[in-house]
Amino acid sequence: MKMKRLISLVSAVICLFMLSIPASALEYRASDQISMHGITVTPASNTLSVRFSVSGSGVMDKIGCESIYVYEKSGSRWTLAESWDEDDPGMSRYNSYSQMNTILCDGEAGVDYKVVVTVFAENSDGRDTRSKTVYVTGK
Repeated sequence: MKMKRLISLVSAVICLFMLSIPASALEYRASDQISMHGITVTPASNTLSVRFSVSGSGVMDKIGCESIYVYEKSGSRWTLAESWDEDDPGMSRYNSYSQMNTILCDGEAGVDYKVVVTVFAENSDGRDTRSKTVYVTGK
């Protein structure tokens, strides 16, 4: 009887261990296109500084920032104040491992902003994106 309990316990521990490995591996797995990325938004005097960086898993056909949307809070609603896309200057480049830049936009002291930034990397295997939404108050 004790042997059956021991075998059951060992089997349960092994099953739990096997189930936990794929879940944690997925969290740290990079995509086929993006190996690393970073997005920060920093308010400064009447300015919002939007910094992005993205590194590909190799030389990418096109890499950079797909879009930046800056929303301004007006009452209880968010209204679009400024936006950029991947074809705007400094947003993306061709045939490169990485792209990084800082985009400056107008900000107003005491105003709440929501900034949605999406970076991307594209090669012959496809396109992958990562997005981040940041809430800041203008200085």
